[in-house]
Amino acid sequence: MTTAGEKEKGWLEFKYRATGEPIRFPVGTIHGTADGPTLLVVGGMHGSEYAGIEAAIRLFNEVDPRRLRGTLKVGMIYNLPAFVNNLGFIVPHDGKNPMTSFPGTPIGTYSEAMAYYFDQEVLSKCDYFIELHGGDIPESLTPSVFHEVTGDLPVDAKSKSMAEAYNLPYVIMDIQEPNMEPYGPSGVCAKRGKPALLCESGQQGILKMEEAETHLTGLRNILIHLGMMEGKIINTVKRTYLENYTAVRSEVRGMWYPSVKLNEEVKKGDVVGVIRDYFGQDVMSIKAIIDGIVTVIRTSPNVNIGNVLIEQGHPYAYEE
Repeated sequence: MTTAGEKEKGWLEFKYRATGEPIRFPVGTIHGTADGPTLLVVGGMHGSEYAGIEAAIRLFNEVDPRRLRGTLKVGMIYNLPAFVNNLGFIVPHDGKNPMTSFPGTPIGTYSEAMAYYFDQEVLSKCDYFIELHGGDIPESLTPSVFHEVTGDLPVDAKSKSMAEAYNLPYVIMDIQEPNMEPYGPSGVCAKRGKPALLCESGQQGILKMEEAETHLTGLRNILIHLGMMEGKIINTVKRTYLENYTAVRSEVRGMWYPSVKLNEEVKKGDVVGVIRDYFGQDVMSIKAIIDGIVTVIRTSPNVNIGNVLIEQGHPYAYEE
């Protein structure tokens, strides 16, 4: 039995009922010496987003339980099958994006079973949740933090204040439609009344320690913000607030050639790139679908139907 002031780590292990294959998650828990909330931090939702994974691992190892109030739980690599196979975005067993599988079911596909067991054992028991991303293999991005918006004003306000504490340049509304079920862990938590963030730092499936450190700065700030640790919040960025966040997706297969840069402001209807066939002939011009700032650009020339080409959000004025 664990006691206050201890740190433990190990594997959560389950079996996929359909085949008997293992489902495994590396998870660590730090028990503080005083009462406080339970914060869950998860890296590796996408197995090749390494800045988030590295930040989760380093956070677990650096936090001293003697200085902690409450409980810090860290899932180092959620999507371990993708990580060990160097895959972007998907779970290899069923080809699904794990962010579309929550809260899951034990009798569904492998991704859905992963989500179910992790939710039952860990996610459903936290008070606050932070999901770490790191820019997958085919994408370049500007560090951003998404705060969940559900219509529950006190919970939404807490999520937004956490987002502002994370010290990233873009603070983005992630609105959960009231008539739609959320499928990602952050949305599921928020709908349950638990403030949640999705944080991005890193890109193109490359581990850069400075991008992991960007996450760590935000995570340390959150621990202070929630009263779980003593310290001074680092506030070094000018924030831009974005709403109406939108992804422009490909409608055809081919070769993608973007013509915009990160942080560029574009107008609805502006051409942001072109898709050509494998002989170099133009197939389709890609246009922005809102006025907004470009925060993500697909950097891989290979595109299939449904692939995200750019992401953008519309800036709005900050309101207290």
